[in-house]
Amino acid sequence: MQQTTGTVSNVGSSSEIVQYFNQDIPKQILSGDSGLFYHMVADLATTLYPIDYVAIVKDGQVIEDRAKPGLTVDPTTVPIAEPEAGYDTLNSLGNKEGFFIEVFFTSNLNMYGLGILHGVGIVDRTAELADINKYFSHQRNDLILGMSIAAIIALILSILITTLGLRYFTNKYVVKPIEKLNRTAETIVQGTFEGDVEVDEKSAYAALQGLLQSGQKVLRQMEEYTEEDEE
Repeated sequence: MQQTTGTVSNVGSSSEIVQYFNQDIPKQILSGDSGLFYHMVADLATTLYPIDYVAIVKDGQVIEDRAKPGLTVDPTTVPIAEPEAGYDTLNSLGNKEGFFIEVFFTSNLNMYGLGILHGVGIVDRTAELADINKYFSHQRNDLILGMSIAAIIALILSILITTLGLRYFTNKYVVKPIEKLNRTAETIVQGTFEGDVEVDEKSAYAALQGLLQSGQKVLRQMEEYTEEDEE
């Protein structure tokens, strides 16, 4: 709509359009000059609308075509068969590479003696496609960056949790039991240990507990023999 508004505002300065305000031209068209009519339609289409190329097709042949300045198009290379979707896309148009949209329309002008005409309009949307790709590329990059940051944070948290958990279990099931066994051994040697050393068969340190228990019994027997000898 913005492009159309801009082109309409420049109609007064377009020599292609101004020429058709000559009263002789409408008279020639009404008198049956179909070639002039096709010429006028092509000029109006490329001037009033954001169309880069237009072709008028009759009986499978291009009878008139027009291209924007700077664009050279061989009409025999332009598809003129209407697709099912009503439009088609092209990777090139004449001497330009890019992204082009080709639209088709049909006009029944039998009442004017012109038969059925088919129109082909092609617009250049290379810049718009580049903007769309740029937008989605930024969105994709932002998404990848966000997912990467989330993955790094998750990895750091996992390492912290694993480290803290390992430290907790190591302290509870390795360090503290060994320290307890060490204190028990020291008190047995010093003769200050009270009670009997308990052996937990389910414990990983059952063998050491049994060894301390045996040592405690040996020390007690030695103490008893010593007391008997003193008597």
